[in-house]
Amino acid sequence: MQAQNRQITGRVLNAADSSPLPGVTVVVKGTTSGSTTDSEGKFALTSPASDNPTLVLSYIGFETTEAKVGSDGNVTVRLKEQTTALNDVVVVGYGTQRKRDVTGSVASVTAEQVAEVPITRADQILQGRVSGVQVTQTNSEPGGGTSIRIRGTNSINSGNEPLFVVDGFPGAGDLNSINPSDIESIEVLKDASATAIYGSRGANGVVIITTKKGKAGRNAINFEAYTGVSNVRHKYDLMNAPQFANYLNDVQTLNNLENKTNTPLPYTQDQIAALGKGTDWQDAILQQGRQSNYQLGFNGGTEETRYNLSFNYFDQEGIVLNTGFQRGTVRLNLDKKVSNKINVSFSSQLARTFRKLTTVNTNGGSAGGVLLDALRFNPIQPVRDEFGNYTFQNQPLPAVEIAGNPVAYAESAKDTRTILRALVNVAGEYEITKGLKLRISGGADLFGNQRNQFIPSTVYVGQNTNGAATKASNNNYSWLNENTLTYDGKINANNALNVVAGLTFQQFVNENYSAQANNFFTNALGSDNIGIGANVLTPESGKNQNTLASYFGRVNYRLFERYLFTFTMRADGSSRFGPNNKWGYFPSGAFAYRLIDEKFMQSVPTISDLKLRASYGITGNQEIGSYRSLGRYGLNAYTSGATRLVGLTPSNIGNPDLSWESTSSADFGIDLALFKNRISITADYYFKKTKDLLLEVSIPQTSGFSSILQNAGSVQNKGFEFALTTVNFDGGKFSWNTNLNFSLNRNKVLSLNGEYQRFVGLSSTSIFPGATGATSVLRVGEPIGSFYGYQFLGIWQTPEEITASGITNLVRPGDPRYADLNGDKKIDANDRAIIGRAQPKFIYGVTNTFSFGPVGLSIFIQGVQGSDILNLNRYELESGFTTTNKLKTVVDRWTGPGTSNTIPKANSVVRRNTGITSDIVENGSFVRLKTATISYQIPVPKAMTKTVKTASIYVTGQNLITLTKYTGYDPEVNSFGESTAAGAGLSLNTDYNAFPNTRTFIGGVRIGF
Repeated sequence: MQAQNRQITGRVLNAADSSPLPGVTVVVKGTTSGSTTDSEGKFALTSPASDNPTLVLSYIGFETTEAKVGSDGNVTVRLKEQTTALNDVVVVGYGTQRKRDVTGSVASVTAEQVAEVPITRADQILQGRVSGVQVTQTNSEPGGGTSIRIRGTNSINSGNEPLFVVDGFPGAGDLNSINPSDIESIEVLKDASATAIYGSRGANGVVIITTKKGKAGRNAINFEAYTGVSNVRHKYDLMNAPQFANYLNDVQTLNNLENKTNTPLPYTQDQIAALGKGTDWQDAILQQGRQSNYQLGFNGGTEETRYNLSFNYFDQEGIVLNTGFQRGTVRLNLDKKVSNKINVSFSSQLARTFRKLTTVNTNGGSAGGVLLDALRFNPIQPVRDEFGNYTFQNQPLPAVEIAGNPVAYAESAKDTRTILRALVNVAGEYEITKGLKLRISGGADLFGNQRNQFIPSTVYVGQNTNGAATKASNNNYSWLNENTLTYDGKINANNALNVVAGLTFQQFVNENYSAQANNFFTNALGSDNIGIGANVLTPESGKNQNTLASYFGRVNYRLFERYLFTFTMRADGSSRFGPNNKWGYFPSGAFAYRLIDEKFMQSVPTISDLKLRASYGITGNQEIGSYRSLGRYGLNAYTSGATRLVGLTPSNIGNPDLSWESTSSADFGIDLALFKNRISITADYYFKKTKDLLLEVSIPQTSGFSSILQNAGSVQNKGFEFALTTVNFDGGKFSWNTNLNFSLNRNKVLSLNGEYQRFVGLSSTSIFPGATGATSVLRVGEPIGSFYGYQFLGIWQTPEEITASGITNLVRPGDPRYADLNGDKKIDANDRAIIGRAQPKFIYGVTNTFSFGPVGLSIFIQGVQGSDILNLNRYELESGFTTTNKLKTVVDRWTGPGTSNTIPKANSVVRRNTGITSDIVENGSFVRLKTATISYQIPVPKAMTKTVKTASIYVTGQNLITLTKYTGYDPEVNSFGESTAAGAGLSLNTDYNAFPNTRTFIGGVRIGF
């Protein structure tokens, strides 16, 4: 009998990372003979004699796999995690669903995709990887944010950013404090069927971030570290010292001729001849950036208790002097099975972030910053004088515009933001009866932001105040209670229900204060003791809060496993809105038909999966701040003699009817898989209309005010999304997969409360003195983000040309020429037109992943097509109205008839009094090799397998190649994206002193124990 048995040995590994899997059940098919794997994934068992025994391997969270045993009796099996099967679940609002049962438009990004690329913020992984989602790096400064648009721009005055939900906690913003390495998955809910469960906060889409939980049956330690360097991808080509000296002389010569004066020129020809190239102020202010990241994680547990504990430290030094970002996080997630009916979960993160900024420009204004001042500073001036001291200010005056040394400011002034954040959520779940569960959770998001700024008296900006200090604090608290009942079960073999009903309550509190002082007798203490400032300014403080109470329900019904229905309703009551509209109601419905499950489809082997989807629903947007529906009073103070008198005056008219913006959305989609899932396609067409826009509407000034906030106006978005995944080659050792997504959206303003258009957008008042600061127009029938200004036609060449045109404006040869659109022979505001559109025609991304044995390669290409950029940097650097340094193109400026038809003469002031013009609205389309990563799985010696389970190294390049016609630092820009100023959300694709995007190279190592 013993001779008829045979010994079988083997090892079971995780197919994703080759780590051993302990506790895997291994059974000889058709017998009761079996075993389980040890801590190294090894097993041994005795099997009845057979020529071709087959093993069946099963493990929680992995696909059940069969494996043939060879003649040597040894086998190595790699189990795949259940991440792509149709029966896998995706996270949706207040629950999960099988992927096959999803009726709405939901996209997922897995932990593996997050781990492919070293990123600073969680939302960066969505860039170019999810159809229908446009992610723009608003400012590449360390710790800078991003702007996210899901299926277009819905609102004019309210927010357009999606709702972020972190481990079930809605409204958890500031993704800088979330450690990307802790993320298990990111789900993007795009259509109303998926987002209506979030009611008045779902109109802009929802991004659900789920962090890693402990996995039962194994205890693992994972360590990752990487370091890298960054450099500016592209610099402006500026004038050198002799070129700028000649430019200043040219300005003064022309001024003397036009004003009939005899002011000496700033530089003699002998002085110019003695100049070298001068100072490259870009090189002086820029440096090689550095970054490093360290991650240590502990994961494991039993069926009763599971844990995930991680520590992370990230440090980034920016490419501009004295800029940087640091983040330290600790995360603890626990799941405890108290009994067969009770489960408790705990998720938490404590984070500290620290940013160093350079936000004030060196002449004391609020526009620009040290980077822009470095572009404008006189290249003849050295960074330091012959004694080693900083050059104090721009020279020679008055030939140049006054400004301080940007390098001195960057290295001497301090401006920091320190954020402490704790995000905690505790939940208990009780199974009342089979399939029916009660879940009660409570959580808090505590967010403290402190600013410390000190400008010493030793730099130009601080000399007039003899040093200036600011200390400010902004503390946000959010409290959440959620109570849900969930039923999930089958009525019979053909009918199944999943029902969720809930009640939630959330409160938001914001407290802020600021204190300022100047006239310091010493710079040594900075802002640490502002009491020593002789002039202490009036401190300011404030507090506001709002609450949101909600009821919601969702029914998912499956009929014959192929007819899928979803019905959702949420009622939101918000303190933000008027007493006549405290409650809003947000319904949605969806239907999906799994055509693949019809019997007749079995005769079509080419098609592996086919599902048709349709949905319609209504969601809302309540992002207008607190108390806007109420009549409020504002502070009014003045000084009488030595006494400060304080009073209150009305600041607005209340509106008891103020309510949510409402977005109705329809979606039609198809999910298709071909050739045994080697090709997977998802396509959607959607149509959205947002009405009851929150607009400032003009009212008679006899009321004491010029406007009132009302629900008026509407905006439309419609578009198409396409996602393709292909398994191009899967031949064992070598594999090649491709993921492609394509999105186009068409945005249009439908109405503005009877107005045809209104002017919006932000610009620096230092750029447009005497002219409108508006850069864009909201016009019925046109998209949001339409640049509005004058059409540039070239340069006036001769007096005869000006006379022949009949133009009545005061212009001279060498001045810019603009189109007289209304034919009245004068250039004024009536001749402005739409000169560009910020929103792209389409966006796309392509990722190719290759593996050859232990070597892996991932290449990601991102593209944006058909968008325009307002280059306000170029507005200053190429215009003749400022005596700051210029682009080298200005060397070939107009100096006489026929010399140039693009660059005006040196002292032309026409553009300064005009506003934005078409020649500074540039093509912002680009194709970018966003990331390329090559990795190598290091074979672990047998002597170390008890300790080291897996090891790998990798090298990543980011922003390696960018193909674009844009002349600025980078085409991925939106300078006002993070600003909270009115109109900032409408200043799309504006480049003014934006931190340049960088080319980065990173090397890292991952080790699993």
